[in-house]
Amino acid sequence: MNIILLPIFSFIITLIITPIVGKFNKKHGVFGVDLHKIEKFEIPEAGGIALLLGTIPIFILYYLSIRDSSILMFIFPVAIIGVVGLFDDLYNISQSLKTIVCLLGGLPLIFFVKDTTLNLILFQIDIGIIYYIIVPIGITAASNLTNLLAGFNGEEIGLGVISTLSLSICILLLGDLKTSIYLLTFTFSFLAFLIYNKYPAKIFPGDTGTLIVGAIIASFSIVKHIEIIGVILLMPQIMEFLFKSIRRFGSKKYGPTKVDNEGILHPQKYLSVANLLTSLIKLTEKRLVLLIWFIGAVFGVISIIITYVIMVN
Repeated sequence: MNIILLPIFSFIITLIITPIVGKFNKKHGVFGVDLHKIEKFEIPEAGGIALLLGTIPIFILYYLSIRDSSILMFIFPVAIIGVVGLFDDLYNISQSLKTIVCLLGGLPLIFFVKDTTLNLILFQIDIGIIYYIIVPIGITAASNLTNLLAGFNGEEIGLGVISTLSLSICILLLGDLKTSIYLLTFTFSFLAFLIYNKYPAKIFPGDTGTLIVGAIIASFSIVKHIEIIGVILLMPQIMEFLFKSIRRFGSKKYGPTKVDNEGILHPQKYLSVANLLTSLIKLTEKRLVLLIWFIGAVFGVISIIITYVIMVN
């Protein structure tokens, strides 16, 4: 199999299997309510299963055909964390248990780490054994970050497309076409899923989908030792984390963002990315998501510029 076919196959398979997963999940009671609509529709949840089925089997088959061990560096963390997300979607596991299992998901990557140098753009530092501790923590943190900035149609998967595409370009600029295409395979799967997840959503990714976005970004950033680029790409989610930290992650429950009869969103009285934007500008759900995508794209461009100007030259 030619490597260039991987993204194409992932797009086609995800495009075909997503509505099938949606129908199956809804039939078996795995669905949620689309809260930011005037009419409250029941939408299939845990659609991230389609993302896993549209990528992991392809990589396994490709690995069996060419025996490229670098594939194992990212399919293990992504598959494990995807399963964690699925269990959370189905059984609503506790945050502490989810964190612990996500840490386990990052452990396989440790066995592939040979260089313990941390790249901080302007300089590098060898942190030795500490790097092996940072790897599972970084994957867990990234997974939970992409799970934070969610809740609006297409928001998290659209950011996933933007972030992974930007990271793929960064890796290509570093001269690694093969790894860039591997990452692009996930990007194309996200893109196919987004066709059904964009406004108005026909399926939600659930934690199954949102957790693996962060796992993918973290895994590839670690593999290529461009961890700081991964941090830059996750800045919208980091901002959401900081906002939620201020209010101690919802010690007071406010409920979802309110929507009026014209579809305009009205922010709740706490700080978040969505509430900040909707307090400054009158936005519908669709326009809010487009604005959040734009913010993600800005950080994507910044990451590409930094990679080209500093790391390549």
